[in-house]
Amino acid sequence: MLWRTVLLLLCLSGVAQALEVSAEFKQHQSLTYQYTFSEADTIQALLASDPQWQSGQRQALTPPANTQAWLRVSLHNPGPIEVPLLLSIDNNLLDKITAYIRHDDASFLTLALGDALPLLQRPIKHEAQLIPLELPAHSDSQVYLQVSHHGTLNAPLSLWHPIEYLKYKSKFNLVYGILAGFILAMIAINFTLYSFTRRRYFLHGTLIIGLFWLLIVHLYGFGYRYLYGSSVWLQQYGQSLLVMCSTLALIPIQRSKALPNLVAAKHNRKLSQLLIVGLTLTLLSVLLPVTLATFAAYSMALTLVLGYIICTLRSRYRRTTKATALLIYVIMLVTLSYQLGFELGVFGGAQLDRPVTYVCYLILSLYISFVLTRQFILEREKHIKTQQHKLARTQAEDALLKEKLKLQEQAQQELENSIDERTFELQVTLRELEEKNHELEKLNMEDPMTKVKNRRYFDKRLMMEVRRSRREQTTLSLIMLDIDFFKKVNDNYGHLAGDHTICAFARLIEQHLKRPLDEVFRYGGEEFVILLPNTSEDGALELAEQIRQDTEAHELKVAGHQIKFTTSAGVYSAIAQDTSNPTLFTDMADKGLYMAKQQGRNRICIYQPKQET
Repeated sequence: MLWRTVLLLLCLSGVAQALEVSAEFKQHQSLTYQYTFSEADTIQALLASDPQWQSGQRQALTPPANTQAWLRVSLHNPGPIEVPLLLSIDNNLLDKITAYIRHDDASFLTLALGDALPLLQRPIKHEAQLIPLELPAHSDSQVYLQVSHHGTLNAPLSLWHPIEYLKYKSKFNLVYGILAGFILAMIAINFTLYSFTRRRYFLHGTLIIGLFWLLIVHLYGFGYRYLYGSSVWLQQYGQSLLVMCSTLALIPIQRSKALPNLVAAKHNRKLSQLLIVGLTLTLLSVLLPVTLATFAAYSMALTLVLGYIICTLRSRYRRTTKATALLIYVIMLVTLSYQLGFELGVFGGAQLDRPVTYVCYLILSLYISFVLTRQFILEREKHIKTQQHKLARTQAEDALLKEKLKLQEQAQQELENSIDERTFELQVTLRELEEKNHELEKLNMEDPMTKVKNRRYFDKRLMMEVRRSRREQTTLSLIMLDIDFFKKVNDNYGHLAGDHTICAFARLIEQHLKRPLDEVFRYGGEEFVILLPNTSEDGALELAEQIRQDTEAHELKVAGHQIKFTTSAGVYSAIAQDTSNPTLFTDMADKGLYMAKQQGRNRICIYQPKQET
């Protein structure tokens, strides 16, 4: 209990510096906060250590080794209604932020955000680091921010009413969206020109302007929100990769005829080697910690730009040409230095409110698009003049081409006629093949000895009739018949006589089937199955008894022998319930047949499932 009291007193110790927030509150863009550096990993451990808080606003912070930066904001709502707020941390590139929110003596509410988490895990899915707050009426609230970052920590805070923040972001996104749209338009124009003209310098321009655009949307958080919100790795290493790639992309522009070639032609191979080495180092930089990768990228980029400037100053081109190229590299040098200044803590405050990077890259994109387009226009004019000299020869070639086209049309017509003939022959052949397939299918369904349908066809037909019985709720009957003592027929008269007996039995059964859907099948050996759709149990029993009587009275003459034989049968009738188990009918009928065999043969038995014990 004493520990909770101490903790409450420590939480409320900053009330004197609390910012009053009423229902009329709109915004506070330069929010003053208190900060401290501590080794504590939790809010309880921090408050129990009695930290020494210092006042801060928009300056860069450099935590000592093995410590973390903690920021505290105290808010007071004197009004009678709850006030919704948004606390904005105006640095999109901070690695990890844990917010602890407490109102009066309530427990802490914990929220996590930052680049080390996927976008979907942020409390608000937005490119900015936003913490939603709800200040109860007549309450004192404290917000503690535990901030971890790979470099110098720059965490300016601003407090907004949600509606005011929406207005601000709408204007912000409109302005920067128009600027980003201009850059995208230049990317589209350069790529479209490359698609139509196949000039490689347009492809180079598309690449470098595209890298500028990606770097801008990355720095301003739009890439994390719209492009790769689930890729934490790309969000953390994207800045170093894009800085290096956008700087290296100037090497192909250096070698292009569209821009002043400030390096002698004999050094083109060295430029290619430099490009390969630079790309290799860029890929290897992802193996470094984020801090080292970022500083290594900016160091290499600044070194390359300074090298471009030195080559420009030592070149022998006209002053205007040198001045134009020098202006490009100076602008890029300013941009990289400005971005590095934020990483090193030289500049503080919200980078998003200072559009230096945006404007510089926009100027670079405009200039590159302009010189590439101008180069294309000059080449096009030269090309038009060349075409005029070739016009006379082209007209003669056109006449020859027309003659060739006429011959090709004739050959095409002949080919189409030949194809039509072959198509007709193929249709006739396919029709004959289809007839043969029907004959083969019929043979595949018949038992070759008895000429009745075989077991394979029976299985298909049984499935169809079971489904029909279930669908129409009609009784399906099945009779399974077997020649009694058939082995004796084979032993006494030979297998040939046995085959004749089976065929005679099949014909005798067929004579008793009058309806089109009633059909007999050879189930195997001397065993036959009769399928009777829409037939009651009494009807099936009557038909089975007629077949039994006629079989008993029948005499078969084979090779001078009089062969008499009898049959036993099992009957099963039911309305199908389970279409996935059609073999239930054959199983039940087979059990009935087994009962007939056990009771002395030459009889009919109806199997009822309730007979089982």
